Amino acid sequence: MSNSAIATVRVTILALWLSASLASAEQYLLLTGVDAGKSPGTGRTVFPSGPPSIAPGTFSDGDRLAGTSDAGPELYLGTGTPLVSPNQYGALSFKFRRGSIPLGAAGQQPILAVDYLGGPLLDLDGDLFNGSRRLTPMIGQTPVEIPGTAGNLKLTPNPAGGTIGLANFDATSTNSGFPGFGPGIAVTVNTLAGTQPNGALGSAINPVVDTRQGSMSLHAPHVWRIEDFGYEFWQDSIDPNASTASSLGTFQYLGSLRGWLIERDGTGSFPSLAGLGLGSTQWPLVDVSSVGSSYVQSGGVPPMATITDGPAGDLFSAPNNGGLAMTDFGGDLGSYLDNVVLPLVDPLSQRVVYLESAGFGMNNSFDPVFGDTTGYDVVLIAQSAPIPEPATFLMVMASLLAARRRARKANGR
Repeated sequence: MSNSAIATVRVTILALWLSASLASAEQYLLLTGVDAGKSPGTGRTVFPSGPPSIAPGTFSDGDRLAGTSDAGPELYLGTGTPLVSPNQYGALSFKFRRGSIPLGAAGQQPILAVDYLGGPLLDLDGDLFNGSRRLTPMIGQTPVEIPGTAGNLKLTPNPAGGTIGLANFDATSTNSGFPGFGPGIAVTVNTLAGTQPNGALGSAINPVVDTRQGSMSLHAPHVWRIEDFGYEFWQDSIDPNASTASSLGTFQYLGSLRGWLIERDGTGSFPSLAGLGLGSTQWPLVDVSSVGSSYVQSGGVPPMATITDGPAGDLFSAPNNGGLAMTDFGGDLGSYLDNVVLPLVDPLSQRVVYLESAGFGMNNSFDPVFGDTTGYDVVLIAQSAPIPEPATFLMVMASLLAARRRARKANGR
């Protein structure tokens, strides 16, 4: 096949791929490969909002983005050896969860949990060949990574209609664990609210927030702004001895995502984003709009939880609690995407999505550190699944056409 013919096939494949994605959910794979084994920020001292005698804490969160100059070492703090080490794959996507360690009469000490999203998906029944996948742990079974998989979002972008939908979220994440605790809490599965232990999808339990719909508007050629994208994500450890091991939704992350979708142009290149007015990140914003509102808990006991702004003496909206403002790349998110994200994108991926949220969440375990509060934040950076090479695409099409001919022949047509 000549180069011009290959180019024609590529354009045809791209047109078919993009048109199909508007009619059905398109998979976006979480990007990895930056700052493996590091945290997105060196340690910084964070004080509660109460009296000076209350112990300060240390947050390693920086401006919430991988690939900036503010990165520190990430060390596993628990006992034993986790299935996957903290940030083993170099995540660009994160979940941040603020809490407070109770210190009795002394008050509270701020603490931050960072979960690094990315890498292969997990099957917690430990058997890749039994025809099923399990998302809750089993005593005596070692979870296994599923070859050829990656954490992903399924989105339904509709530029013409000005909307974008969320069909699924499925990802593995890792964290540093906690002193004195085993390795099972250092690896988690992350799902869309309502997901069942066998992976079957369910409906939103907090549909006022978890709308799974957002708006999408053209900002510049091949660049769309995403706003008001409601979600609820669940997070669960792989520890079979956890108090909520038999069900999903130990931690509930809720909020509204905003961000950008960028698409290759007719030449196959991404547009330069620096100077396009993408602005910076949300942080150090802490969204307190949910404080005082009640939401359905996944475990159902109690059925509802009321969101607070942190325990007494440690308000999560206190100055410096929400992270640091972006300073690298001139504080311009477009420049960050140009220099860090786009170079990682597979040449056969056509779109990139950047989403962020300063949200809130709930904890359904007996853990006294993380409560039903503000400060459950999310960053998601993902590429659309790579389109097949022309030769592969043609082979698949030939196979489909042959199958269609056989079916017609069998039906006497």
